Amino acid sequence: MNAITGMVPNGRTLAGESLDGLLGPTGDATHASVPLKPSAAMLASGARAGGVSVEVAWRIYRAMIKAAG
Repeated sequence: MNAITGMVPNGRTLAGESLDGLLGPTGDATHASVPLKPSAAMLASGARAGGVSVEVAWRIYRAMIKAAG
């Protein structure tokens, strides 16, 4: 199990989910351009996907941005 599969609830996996449109302007497959502050829609989507509250989704997002920096 890795960090991603450990966070996906109810036995769901991310296998087969498309990353189209997530690549940065250079097309680099290892990095994507993301806002430092997510929109309300982004947080709501993350909360639904992770089965967590919006507040937890916001903490997760901040942690990921901090770790990437």
